[in-house]
Amino acid sequence: MNILVGNSVGVDRDGYHMVHVPSRWSLGVKNFTNCGYYPWQLAYTSSLLKRDTPHNIKFLDGVLQGWDVETYLQHAGKPDWLIMESSTRTIREDLHFAKTLKENYGTRLIFTGQHPMAHPEEVLKTADHVCIGEYEFAVLDLVQGKDPRKIAGVYPNERGNLIDINQLPFPEDDDVSRIDYHEPNCRYKQIQMYGSRGCPRRCNFCAAATLYYDELNWRPRNVDNIIKEIQTLHEKYPDMEGVFFDEEVHNIKKSFNISLAKSIRQAGLQDLKYEAMCEYASLDEEAMEEMRAAGYYKIRFGIETGSDLVAEKMTLGKKHDLKKLKDMVEFGKSIGMLFYGTISVGGLGSDKDEDQKTVDLVYDLAAKGWLDEVQVSINTPQPGTDFYNSCTDESLIPQGNDWEGFDGNGHVVVNYPHYPAEEIQASFKNALNAFDLGKGKAQAKTFAENTNASSIPDGSKILILRCVRSWMIQLILENLKTKADILGQDISLNDLKDLDGLGEFYSYGNGFFATESISPELAQELREQNYDLVLIPVANNHLEGFQNVLEVAHLIEPKNISYVYPEGHIQPAEESPANI
Repeated sequence: MNILVGNSVGVDRDGYHMVHVPSRWSLGVKNFTNCGYYPWQLAYTSSLLKRDTPHNIKFLDGVLQGWDVETYLQHAGKPDWLIMESSTRTIREDLHFAKTLKENYGTRLIFTGQHPMAHPEEVLKTADHVCIGEYEFAVLDLVQGKDPRKIAGVYPNERGNLIDINQLPFPEDDDVSRIDYHEPNCRYKQIQMYGSRGCPRRCNFCAAATLYYDELNWRPRNVDNIIKEIQTLHEKYPDMEGVFFDEEVHNIKKSFNISLAKSIRQAGLQDLKYEAMCEYASLDEEAMEEMRAAGYYKIRFGIETGSDLVAEKMTLGKKHDLKKLKDMVEFGKSIGMLFYGTISVGGLGSDKDEDQKTVDLVYDLAAKGWLDEVQVSINTPQPGTDFYNSCTDESLIPQGNDWEGFDGNGHVVVNYPHYPAEEIQASFKNALNAFDLGKGKAQAKTFAENTNASSIPDGSKILILRCVRSWMIQLILENLKTKADILGQDISLNDLKDLDGLGEFYSYGNGFFATESISPELAQELREQNYDLVLIPVANNHLEGFQNVLEVAHLIEPKNISYVYPEGHIQPAEESPANI
C-alpha cells in the first residue's frame, strides 16, 4: 500500500501562510512565514510506519513547502491512506485536501491532532478514523489492518495508555531534512529535538495537556538515546550548529538535566549550542550551571501572566511563581544564559488592569536585561481545552465564529462583557511595546560599544528594512550619524514615527517581507532614491528566515547591502554570517 503521512496545507484560500503547531496553536500570516516548526509527533509516526510495516510510506509537509491545496494535490500522488495531524486554524484546508484525495482515489483518511480530537464527529463526516491522545501506535494498528473497534485511541474508543516514548525510532529525516525547519529566534542553525514528552501541569489553554495526554505526566527519553540522535544528526548535517529542545517542558527533573548535560560533555558535543523550552518554576541553579557548561545558551519558558488572579483562573498552579522567576533569571544572567519568555493577554480572569500587570512585568524584566526575547499572544481558547469549555459554558464565544479566527495572532474570539476585543488587542500591542522600550534601554550601551556604524561614509543615503522588533530599529537610528529612511508594514509606523533619526517611512502594507509584497510603483520609487546602503537587521547569525528580506533589498538596487546583528555589528551581506 501507498501511505501518505502529510503535515497540514501550508497556504489557505485567503493567502495566509501557516505557522502550524497543532499541539500548541497554529496561526496564519500574510505573504510569507520565516518560521517552521517540525511536526514531531507526525514525524515519529512516519518513522514508526517505515520501521514496522512493509508499506510504501511517504512523508510530505505542505507547511514547510508553502503549498496550497491545489499544489499539495499535485505532489500527493494516489495514496491508499492519508494520515494528517490538524489544528483548528488549518482544519478547513486540510479537510478540503483530504476530501479531494478520497473522492478521486478512494484514499482512506486518518485524522488526528488538536481539532480532530476536540471535534471528532465533525471531522468524521469526511475522515474514516480519528485518533485521539498519543496516536503513533494507534495509527500503526489501523494501517496494519486491526479492527478499529478494538484499538484504544481510535474514536469512539477510549484513549490508550501513555506510550513508552523510548520505543519510538528517531523521527522522520528521509523525506524531509530536519535542518530545513528553522525557528527564527534560534540564534544558531539548530535542529528541533525532543528530550521528553508530557507535562505535570494542566494550564487551561493547553491543547497538549487536555487533548494529547489528559493526565498529568512527564516522561524523559533515555539520555544515551538522545546523545545518539544528536551525534547522528551532526554527522549527517555538518553545518548544524546546535539543538532546540522544543518539547512541552525540558526541565521537570533536575537529575535528568544534569545527566544529559554531563553526557553531552562526555560525548564531546558541548561545542554545539543548545536551547530548551523549560518551566521557570522548575529551574535549579546547579542544573543550570551544568547545562551552561554543556553548551546551553538560551532557556525559553512560559511566563504567561504577571497577574496572580489570572494565573489562578488559567490554572497555572506551581508554574506561576514570580519571585522564583526573578531569582532564576537573575542567576542565569550571571552565568551568561539568555532567556526567552512567552506571555499572553486576554486569558480567563483577565481585564485591562490585570493584563497591565503583565505589561509592567515584561518592561521590568526587559529593562533589567533579564529578558532577551519575548513572544506575545492573545490567549485563544482552542477547541477541546479547558479554556474553550469554560468559555462555551459561559457563552463567551459568539455563535458562528469561524475556525480561522482561532489563531492568537492578533485575533480575539472571546467576547468578555468587561473586556472588549479592542482593549485586548491594545494590551497585546502594549506588551510588545513594553518589551521594545525595556530591551532598548537595556541593550543601548552594548549596542553602542559594538556597532561599527562609524564605518559608514558621511552623507550616505540609508534605508532600513523593518524586519525585526522596534527596539533594534531604534538603536540603529541612534547610532547612525545621519537620518535613515525605513521600509516596513503599516502597523510599524505607530512604533517608529516619533524616533529621532527617522527620515521617510515607506509602507508596503501588511505581512512579512516578500518581493511580491512590494508593488511595482513602490519598488520604482525606492529605486529612484538611489540608496547608498540598505540595512537588514537580523535576529540570528545563520540568516535563516531572512532570505526573503535580502531579495527585497536587491529589488531596491542600492549600492550596498549590509546586515545588522543584535549586538550592533554591521557586516556586508556578501560576507559570511557573523560569529555571535
